[in-house]
Amino acid sequence: MPTPLATHVHAANRLTARWCATAGTDDFVLSGCGVWPLLALLAATADEPARSELAAAAGVSPENAHAQALDMVRTLTRADSVSAALGVWVRRDVPLREQWLRALPPGTADVLGDQAQLDEWASKYTEGLIERFPLQIDSNTLLVLATALVARTRWQSAFTEIRMEIADGPWRGYAGTGLYRSTPGGGDASVLETAQPVTRIVVAGTGDLDVHLLLGDGTPGEVLDAGLGATDGTVDARTDLPVGTDAPGLTVREIESTSRSDVERILLPPFTVRTKHDLCEQPGLFGLSTALNADRGHFPGMSDRPLCIQAGAQDVYAKFSATGFEAAAVTAFSMQPGGMPPRDRHTIRYTEVTVDRPFGFLAVHRPTGAVVVAGWVARPPV
Repeated sequence: MPTPLATHVHAANRLTARWCATAGTDDFVLSGCGVWPLLALLAATADEPARSELAAAAGVSPENAHAQALDMVRTLTRADSVSAALGVWVRRDVPLREQWLRALPPGTADVLGDQAQLDEWASKYTEGLIERFPLQIDSNTLLVLATALVARTRWQSAFTEIRMEIADGPWRGYAGTGLYRSTPGGGDASVLETAQPVTRIVVAGTGDLDVHLLLGDGTPGEVLDAGLGATDGTVDARTDLPVGTDAPGLTVREIESTSRSDVERILLPPFTVRTKHDLCEQPGLFGLSTALNADRGHFPGMSDRPLCIQAGAQDVYAKFSATGFEAAAVTAFSMQPGGMPPRDRHTIRYTEVTVDRPFGFLAVHRPTGAVVVAGWVARPPV
Protein backbone atom coordinates (compact mmCIF):
# COMPACT_ATOMS: atom_id res chain seq x y z
CA MET A 1 0.00 0.00 0.00
CA PRO A 2 1.28 3.54 -0.76
CA THR A 3 2.44 5.57 2.21
CA PRO A 4 -0.14 8.22 3.20
CA LEU A 5 0.91 11.54 1.73
CA ALA A 6 1.88 14.49 3.91
CA THR A 7 -0.80 17.16 4.08
CA HIS A 8 1.06 19.66 1.90
CA VAL A 9 1.91 17.02 -0.71
CA HIS A 10 -1.66 15.77 -0.90
CA ALA A 11 -2.98 19.33 -1.23
CA ALA A 12 -0.52 20.17 -4.02
CA ASN A 13 -1.39 16.94 -5.86
CA ARG A 14 -5.08 17.76 -5.69
CA LEU A 15 -4.38 21.20 -7.16
CA THR A 16 -2.46 19.46 -9.95
CA ALA A 17 -5.43 17.17 -10.62
CA ARG A 18 -7.86 20.09 -10.80
CA TRP A 19 -5.53 21.99 -13.10
CA CYS A 20 -5.09 19.00 -15.39
CA ALA A 21 -8.86 18.71 -15.70
CA THR A 22 -8.95 22.21 -17.22
CA ALA A 23 -5.82 22.00 -19.37
CA GLY A 24 -7.51 20.79 -22.56
CA THR A 25 -6.61 17.98 -24.92
CA ASP A 26 -3.53 19.39 -26.66
CA ASP A 27 0.06 18.90 -25.45
CA PHE A 28 0.64 20.49 -22.05
CA VAL A 29 2.87 20.26 -19.03
CA LEU A 30 2.14 21.99 -15.73
CA SER A 31 3.46 22.09 -12.18
CA GLY A 32 0.91 22.34 -9.44
CA CYS A 33 3.83 21.76 -7.12
CA GLY A 34 5.36 25.01 -8.33
CA VAL A 35 2.33 27.24 -7.93
CA TRP A 36 0.99 25.67 -4.72
CA PRO A 37 3.54 27.15 -2.26
CA LEU A 38 2.89 30.62 -3.65
CA LEU A 39 -0.87 30.28 -3.22
CA ALA A 40 -0.32 29.11 0.36
CA LEU A 41 2.02 32.03 1.12
CA LEU A 42 -0.49 34.48 -0.32
CA ALA A 43 -3.36 32.93 1.64
CA ALA A 44 -1.44 33.32 4.88
CA THR A 45 -1.09 37.11 4.41
CA ALA A 46 -4.42 37.95 2.77
CA ASP A 47 -7.59 39.38 4.29
CA GLU A 48 -11.12 38.32 3.43
CA PRO A 49 -12.46 37.32 1.01
CA ALA A 50 -9.14 36.75 -0.81
CA ARG A 51 -7.86 34.78 2.22
CA SER A 52 -10.59 32.16 1.98
CA GLU A 53 -10.41 31.95 -1.83
CA LEU A 54 -6.65 31.38 -1.89
CA ALA A 55 -6.78 28.90 1.00
CA ALA A 56 -9.53 26.92 -0.72
CA ALA A 57 -7.54 26.79 -3.95
CA ALA A 58 -4.48 25.57 -2.05
CA GLY A 59 -6.55 23.16 0.05
CA VAL A 60 -5.09 24.35 3.37
CA SER A 61 -6.24 26.39 6.35
CA PRO A 62 -4.98 29.99 6.27
CA GLU A 63 -3.53 29.56 9.76
CA ASN A 64 -1.23 26.73 8.62
CA ALA A 65 -0.65 27.93 5.06
CA HIS A 66 2.70 29.69 5.57
CA ALA A 67 4.28 26.76 7.41
CA GLN A 68 2.99 24.23 4.89
CA ALA A 69 4.26 26.31 1.96
CA LEU A 70 7.76 26.21 3.44
CA ASP A 71 7.33 22.47 4.19
CA MET A 72 6.77 21.90 0.47
CA VAL A 73 9.88 23.87 -0.47
CA ARG A 74 11.93 21.95 2.11
CA THR A 75 10.52 18.61 0.90
CA LEU A 76 11.71 19.33 -2.63
CA THR A 77 15.03 20.83 -1.56
CA ARG A 78 15.94 17.74 0.46
CA ALA A 79 15.23 15.34 -2.43
CA ASP A 80 18.11 13.70 -4.28
CA SER A 81 16.84 14.30 -7.82
CA VAL A 82 14.82 17.48 -7.30
CA SER A 83 15.78 20.95 -6.14
CA ALA A 84 13.67 23.99 -5.37
CA ALA A 85 14.09 27.68 -4.65
CA LEU A 86 11.79 30.39 -3.33
CA GLY A 87 12.37 34.03 -4.24
CA VAL A 88 10.84 37.33 -3.10
CA TRP A 89 11.79 40.71 -4.59
CA VAL A 90 10.39 44.00 -3.32
CA ARG A 91 10.77 47.58 -4.48
CA ARG A 92 12.81 49.74 -2.09
CA ASP A 93 9.89 52.02 -1.22
CA VAL A 94 7.56 49.16 -0.19
CA PRO A 95 7.79 48.27 3.52
CA LEU A 96 7.31 44.61 4.39
CA ARG A 97 6.15 43.39 7.76
CA GLU A 98 9.16 42.29 9.79
CA GLN A 99 7.32 39.26 11.15
CA TRP A 100 6.57 38.01 7.63
CA LEU A 101 10.15 38.57 6.47
CA ARG A 102 11.59 36.68 9.45
CA ALA A 103 9.34 33.73 8.67
CA LEU A 104 10.91 33.28 5.21
CA PRO A 105 14.01 31.13 4.68
CA PRO A 106 17.24 33.15 4.98
CA GLY A 107 18.32 34.72 1.69
CA THR A 108 14.86 34.50 0.13
CA ALA A 109 14.11 38.25 -0.08
CA ASP A 110 15.98 40.82 -2.19
CA VAL A 111 15.46 44.30 -3.58
CA LEU A 112 13.57 44.30 -6.88
CA GLY A 113 15.84 45.37 -9.70
CA ASP A 114 15.37 44.84 -13.44
CA GLN A 115 14.19 42.02 -15.70
CA ALA A 116 17.75 40.72 -16.12
CA GLN A 117 17.95 40.08 -12.37
CA LEU A 118 14.89 37.82 -12.52
CA ASP A 119 16.05 36.09 -15.71
CA GLU A 120 19.37 35.29 -14.04
CA TRP A 121 17.58 33.81 -11.02
CA ALA A 122 15.35 31.62 -13.22
CA SER A 123 18.32 30.28 -15.17
CA LYS A 124 20.41 29.67 -12.04
CA TYR A 125 17.77 27.72 -10.15
CA THR A 126 16.66 25.62 -13.14
CA GLU A 127 20.25 24.84 -14.15
CA GLY A 128 19.78 26.65 -17.44
CA LEU A 129 16.65 24.76 -18.51
CA ILE A 130 14.52 27.93 -18.28
CA GLU A 131 16.49 31.05 -19.20
CA ARG A 132 13.75 33.69 -18.94
CA PHE A 133 11.54 34.64 -16.02
CA PRO A 134 7.91 33.82 -16.94
CA LEU A 135 6.47 37.32 -16.40
CA GLN A 136 7.55 40.85 -17.20
CA ILE A 137 7.82 43.53 -14.54
CA ASP A 138 7.00 47.19 -15.14
CA SER A 139 6.84 50.50 -13.30
CA ASN A 140 3.73 49.37 -11.39
CA THR A 141 5.37 46.21 -10.05
CA LEU A 142 5.96 46.51 -6.31
CA LEU A 143 6.72 42.91 -5.34
CA VAL A 144 7.40 39.54 -6.99
CA LEU A 145 7.15 36.03 -5.50
CA ALA A 146 8.46 32.99 -7.37
CA THR A 147 9.41 29.34 -7.12
CA ALA A 148 11.85 27.45 -9.31
CA LEU A 149 11.97 23.67 -9.57
CA VAL A 150 14.31 21.37 -11.44
CA ALA A 151 14.24 17.57 -11.61
CA ARG A 152 16.76 15.32 -13.29
CA THR A 153 17.28 11.57 -13.28
CA ARG A 154 18.89 8.85 -15.33
CA TRP A 155 17.04 5.59 -15.89
CA GLN A 156 18.01 2.54 -13.89
CA SER A 157 17.60 0.65 -17.15
CA ALA A 158 18.20 2.76 -20.25
CA PHE A 159 16.18 2.60 -23.45
CA THR A 160 17.52 1.83 -26.92
CA GLU A 161 16.63 4.12 -29.80
CA ILE A 162 15.00 2.22 -32.67
CA ARG A 163 12.66 3.07 -35.55
CA MET A 164 9.02 3.13 -34.50
CA GLU A 165 6.09 2.85 -36.91
CA ILE A 166 2.46 3.08 -35.81
CA ALA A 167 -0.14 1.52 -38.10
CA ASP A 168 -3.37 1.98 -36.15
CA GLY A 169 -5.12 4.37 -33.76
CA PRO A 170 -5.00 8.16 -33.38
CA TRP A 171 -1.26 8.27 -34.02
CA ARG A 172 -1.54 6.13 -37.17
CA GLY A 173 1.15 7.00 -39.67
CA TYR A 174 3.86 7.94 -37.17
CA ALA A 175 7.26 6.75 -38.34
CA GLY A 176 10.26 7.97 -36.40
CA THR A 177 12.43 7.43 -33.36
CA GLY A 178 11.18 5.06 -30.69
CA LEU A 179 12.56 4.22 -27.25
CA TYR A 180 12.63 0.47 -26.62
CA ARG A 181 13.36 -1.41 -23.42
CA SER A 182 13.02 -5.05 -22.43
CA THR A 183 13.41 -5.94 -18.76
CA PRO A 184 13.19 -9.37 -17.08
CA GLY A 185 10.62 -10.01 -14.40
CA GLY A 186 8.35 -7.08 -15.12
CA GLY A 187 6.38 -5.28 -12.45
CA ASP A 188 6.74 -1.78 -13.90
CA ALA A 189 3.31 -1.98 -15.54
CA SER A 190 0.02 -1.91 -13.68
CA VAL A 191 -3.64 -1.29 -14.44
CA LEU A 192 -5.35 1.44 -12.44
CA GLU A 193 -8.86 0.38 -11.54
CA THR A 194 -11.02 3.36 -12.42
CA ALA A 195 -14.29 3.50 -14.36
CA GLN A 196 -12.19 3.42 -17.51
CA PRO A 197 -9.01 1.40 -16.81
CA VAL A 198 -5.71 3.27 -17.08
CA THR A 199 -2.40 1.60 -17.85
CA ARG A 200 0.52 2.87 -15.78
CA ILE A 201 4.21 2.18 -16.44
CA VAL A 202 6.63 3.30 -13.75
CA VAL A 203 10.01 4.16 -15.25
CA ALA A 204 12.40 4.14 -12.32
CA GLY A 205 15.23 6.63 -12.04
CA THR A 206 18.58 6.09 -10.37
CA GLY A 207 17.81 8.66 -7.65
CA ASP A 208 14.50 9.27 -5.93
CA LEU A 209 12.52 10.35 -8.99
CA ASP A 210 10.37 8.08 -11.16
CA VAL A 211 8.18 8.89 -14.15
CA HIS A 212 4.73 7.36 -14.42
CA LEU A 213 3.41 6.88 -17.95
CA LEU A 214 -0.37 6.74 -18.13
CA LEU A 215 -2.53 5.47 -21.00
CA GLY A 216 -6.33 5.56 -20.96
CA ASP A 217 -9.45 6.20 -23.00
CA GLY A 218 -10.79 9.04 -20.83
CA THR A 219 -10.03 12.73 -21.06
CA PRO A 220 -6.53 13.93 -20.12
CA GLY A 221 -7.86 15.16 -16.83
CA GLU A 222 -9.44 11.78 -16.05
CA VAL A 223 -6.35 9.77 -16.95
CA LEU A 224 -4.00 12.03 -15.01
CA ASP A 225 -6.38 12.09 -12.06
CA ALA A 226 -6.25 8.29 -11.98
CA GLY A 227 -2.47 8.40 -11.86
CA LEU A 228 -2.54 10.99 -9.10
CA GLY A 229 -5.04 8.90 -7.18
CA ALA A 230 -2.76 5.87 -7.41
CA THR A 231 -0.01 7.81 -5.64
CA ASP A 232 -2.06 8.20 -2.48
CA GLY A 233 -3.93 4.89 -2.59
CA THR A 234 -7.35 6.29 -3.48
CA VAL A 235 -7.08 4.43 -6.81
CA ASP A 236 -6.05 0.76 -6.77
CA ALA A 237 -3.10 -0.25 -8.97
CA ARG A 238 -3.31 -3.89 -10.07
CA THR A 239 0.18 -5.27 -10.72
CA ASP A 240 -0.83 -8.95 -10.93
CA LEU A 241 -1.58 -9.08 -14.65
CA PRO A 242 -2.46 -12.63 -15.76
CA VAL A 243 -2.27 -13.88 -19.34
CA GLY A 244 -5.15 -12.39 -21.29
CA THR A 245 -5.07 -9.00 -19.54
CA ASP A 246 -6.03 -6.29 -22.02
CA ALA A 247 -5.80 -2.60 -21.11
CA PRO A 248 -5.02 0.61 -23.05
CA GLY A 249 -1.73 0.02 -24.82
CA LEU A 250 -1.12 -3.20 -22.86
CA THR A 251 -1.62 -6.88 -23.58
CA VAL A 252 -0.41 -9.92 -21.65
CA ARG A 253 0.09 -13.14 -23.60
CA GLU A 254 2.24 -16.26 -23.66
CA ILE A 255 5.20 -16.62 -26.02
CA GLU A 256 8.00 -19.14 -26.54
CA SER A 257 11.35 -17.98 -25.13
CA THR A 258 14.77 -19.33 -24.19
CA SER A 259 14.56 -17.28 -20.98
CA ARG A 260 12.93 -18.63 -17.83
CA SER A 261 11.98 -15.15 -16.62
CA ASP A 262 8.92 -13.16 -17.57
CA VAL A 263 9.75 -10.18 -19.76
CA GLU A 264 8.25 -6.71 -19.91
CA ARG A 265 8.76 -4.68 -23.08
CA ILE A 266 8.12 -0.94 -23.43
CA LEU A 267 8.14 1.09 -26.64
CA LEU A 268 7.35 4.79 -26.85
CA PRO A 269 8.50 7.88 -28.72
CA PRO A 270 10.80 10.32 -26.92
CA PHE A 271 9.13 13.61 -26.07
CA THR A 272 9.87 17.21 -25.20
CA VAL A 273 7.08 19.51 -24.03
CA ARG A 274 7.20 23.16 -23.01
CA THR A 275 4.18 25.18 -21.93
CA LYS A 276 3.68 28.73 -20.71
CA HIS A 277 0.65 29.38 -18.51
CA ASP A 278 -1.07 32.64 -17.69
CA LEU A 279 -2.33 31.82 -14.20
CA CYS A 280 -4.71 34.78 -14.20
CA GLU A 281 -6.73 33.27 -17.05
CA GLN A 282 -8.24 30.84 -14.51
CA PRO A 283 -8.71 32.99 -11.39
CA GLY A 284 -11.23 30.60 -9.85
CA LEU A 285 -8.89 27.61 -10.09
CA PHE A 286 -6.08 29.45 -8.29
CA GLY A 287 -8.20 31.45 -5.84
CA LEU A 288 -7.32 34.78 -7.45
CA SER A 289 -10.78 36.23 -8.13
CA THR A 290 -10.63 38.80 -5.34
CA ALA A 291 -6.84 39.16 -5.19
CA LEU A 292 -6.80 40.52 -8.77
CA ASN A 293 -9.17 43.35 -7.86
CA ALA A 294 -7.13 46.57 -7.81
CA ASP A 295 -9.79 48.61 -6.03
CA ARG A 296 -8.08 47.90 -2.72
CA GLY A 297 -5.23 45.91 -1.19
CA HIS A 298 -5.65 42.29 -0.10
CA PHE A 299 -2.43 41.32 1.71
CA PRO A 300 -2.12 43.24 5.00
CA GLY A 301 -0.13 40.39 6.51
CA MET A 302 2.66 41.13 4.02
CA SER A 303 2.78 44.93 3.97
CA ASP A 304 1.00 48.09 5.16
CA ARG A 305 1.07 49.16 1.51
CA PRO A 306 -2.13 48.04 -0.27
CA LEU A 307 -1.16 45.25 -2.69
CA CYS A 308 -3.08 43.24 -5.25
CA ILE A 309 -2.06 40.61 -7.79
CA GLN A 310 -0.75 42.17 -11.01
CA ALA A 311 0.10 39.01 -12.98
CA GLY A 312 0.80 35.31 -12.55
CA ALA A 313 2.65 33.00 -14.91
CA GLN A 314 4.44 29.67 -15.16
CA ASP A 315 6.96 28.34 -17.68
CA VAL A 316 7.40 24.55 -17.63
CA TYR A 317 9.66 22.19 -19.57
CA ALA A 318 9.94 18.39 -19.64
CA LYS A 319 12.05 16.01 -21.72
CA PHE A 320 11.95 12.18 -21.76
CA SER A 321 14.88 10.56 -23.56
CA ALA A 322 16.58 7.18 -23.90
CA THR A 323 18.87 7.83 -20.93
CA GLY A 324 16.73 9.84 -18.54
CA PHE A 325 14.30 12.62 -17.75
CA GLU A 326 14.61 16.31 -16.94
CA ALA A 327 12.04 18.92 -16.08
CA ALA A 328 11.93 22.47 -14.78
CA ALA A 329 9.34 25.04 -13.81
CA VAL A 330 9.43 28.68 -12.80
CA THR A 331 6.22 30.09 -11.33
CA ALA A 332 5.72 33.72 -10.37
CA PHE A 333 3.21 36.27 -9.15
CA SER A 334 3.78 40.00 -9.31
CA MET A 335 1.95 42.59 -7.20
CA GLN A 336 0.92 46.14 -7.92
CA PRO A 337 -0.70 48.89 -5.83
CA GLY A 338 -4.24 48.28 -4.64
CA GLY A 339 -6.65 51.06 -3.82
CA MET A 340 -6.77 52.45 -0.31
CA PRO A 341 -9.19 50.78 2.10
CA PRO A 342 -12.64 52.37 2.00
CA ARG A 343 -13.38 55.09 4.54
CA ASP A 344 -15.36 54.20 7.64
CA ARG A 345 -19.11 54.32 7.15
CA HIS A 346 -22.00 54.24 9.60
CA THR A 347 -23.76 50.91 9.92
CA ILE A 348 -27.51 50.55 10.33
CA ARG A 349 -29.66 47.47 10.72
CA TYR A 350 -31.72 46.61 7.65
CA THR A 351 -33.21 43.17 7.07
CA GLU A 352 -35.11 41.98 4.01
CA VAL A 353 -35.80 38.36 3.04
CA THR A 354 -37.59 37.36 -0.15
CA VAL A 355 -37.74 33.67 -1.02
CA ASP A 356 -38.53 34.02 -4.72
CA ARG A 357 -36.11 31.58 -6.35
CA PRO A 358 -34.71 28.06 -5.89
CA PHE A 359 -33.03 27.61 -2.53
CA GLY A 360 -31.14 25.10 -0.46
CA PHE A 361 -31.52 24.07 3.16
CA LEU A 362 -29.55 22.42 5.93
CA ALA A 363 -30.65 20.61 9.09
CA VAL A 364 -27.81 21.30 11.53
CA HIS A 365 -27.09 19.56 14.83
CA ARG A 366 -26.38 22.67 16.91
CA PRO A 367 -24.06 21.22 19.60
CA THR A 368 -21.68 19.77 17.04
CA GLY A 369 -22.46 21.73 13.89
CA ALA A 370 -23.07 18.48 12.04
CA VAL A 371 -25.27 18.84 8.96
CA VAL A 372 -27.79 16.04 9.36
CA VAL A 373 -29.53 16.57 6.03
CA ALA A 374 -29.08 19.02 3.19
CA GLY A 375 -31.40 19.70 0.28
CA TRP A 376 -32.34 21.94 -2.58
CA VAL A 377 -35.81 23.24 -3.51
CA ALA A 378 -35.91 23.83 -7.25
CA ARG A 379 -39.67 24.42 -7.79
CA PRO A 380 -42.21 26.35 -5.70
CA PRO A 381 -45.02 24.40 -4.00
CA VAL A 382 -48.08 23.82 -6.20
